[in-house]
Amino acid sequence: MTGVLRPVRYGILIGLLGFILGIGWAFFLVLGHESMHRSLENRASQAASIKDGVKGDEHGAPTGHQHGHGEEGGMEGMAGMAGMGHGAGQNEAEHTGLHDDPLMSLTHTRLARGHVHAMGLGLVTVAVSLALAFTSASQRIKTIVPVLTGIGALIYPLAWIVMGYRTPALGPEAAEQSVVTIAGPGASLVLLGILTAAAFIIKDIFKKD
Repeated sequence: MTGVLRPVRYGILIGLLGFILGIGWAFFLVLGHESMHRSLENRASQAASIKDGVKGDEHGAPTGHQHGHGEEGGMEGMAGMAGMGHGAGQNEAEHTGLHDDPLMSLTHTRLARGHVHAMGLGLVTVAVSLALAFTSASQRIKTIVPVLTGIGALIYPLAWIVMGYRTPALGPEAAEQSVVTIAGPGASLVLLGILTAAAFIIKDIFKKD
């Protein structure tokens, strides 16, 4: 058994690392919810203030009043969200579902997706590695493909986390576009591993002895 698993051992280890990443990120979302929420609110408030200032400059109007208004609105939003954050700390289910601000709700949803994808794709990496280990694939394929799959399984969840952090400052669409170059290759590597494993399994099933 050890000899069979030796070529795919790195893929299995990377898959387990994905599990650890997912579990660790879930703990951080729960235990660090308050500080993370304040940080995201600050970024959203700063982005709104900058946009207000740019609009004021474009219209040739004084920006002092606009900045003050933006800060006042930001402080009101932060105060309201801080109160909700305290309630969310009492009930984990409220972390992503009961935010008044749709943008912050989307932000927390995207951050939580990082945990889900890390654990799910970690499992996929381990499954691909084990499947290839018992096929007729060459030793090189058994070594390289699980590693590539594992790398993709790590990149894709990280793309969701980065997108979540960028959402308050950039907006939903811009944040999504900013990680396409990261998420795309990650998903492609995972798909490559799944298709490779499936191809060799089908080949061995119909192979004539």
